[in-house]
Amino acid sequence: MSKFCPKCGEELVDSARFCKNCGASLEGIPNPHQTTAGEYRVPVVEDDHKIAVIAGYVLAILLPLFGFIVGIYLLTRNSQNARKHGKYVMIVAAVLWIISFLL
Repeated sequence: MSKFCPKCGEELVDSARFCKNCGASLEGIPNPHQTTAGEYRVPVVEDDHKIAVIAGYVLAILLPLFGFIVGIYLLTRNSQNARKHGKYVMIVAAVLWIISFLL
C-alpha cells in the first residue's frame, strides 16, 4: 500500500517526504499503514484521457490546428501518460502543418 499526494493525487512510496509530481510537502500526511480504526482511504484514480489521446492523434493528422489544441489540453493534465501523448500529438500536428504549407 502506498500513499497519495493530497494536492495532485500522484501515488507515492510510503517513505516519501515530497511529491515527485508537484513537489508538495507531505509533512503531516499519515502513513497509510498506521490508520486509525474505522478510517477508510480512497486512492485517487488517475484518468489517462484515452479518448482525448485518440482524438488528438486523429485530429493532428486530419486537421493539424485542432490536433495542436488537443495536444495543449493533454499537456495540462496531471497524468504523465496524457502529458507524454500531448507532446507527441503537438509534434505530429506541427510537422504535418509545416508539410501542408510546403506543398
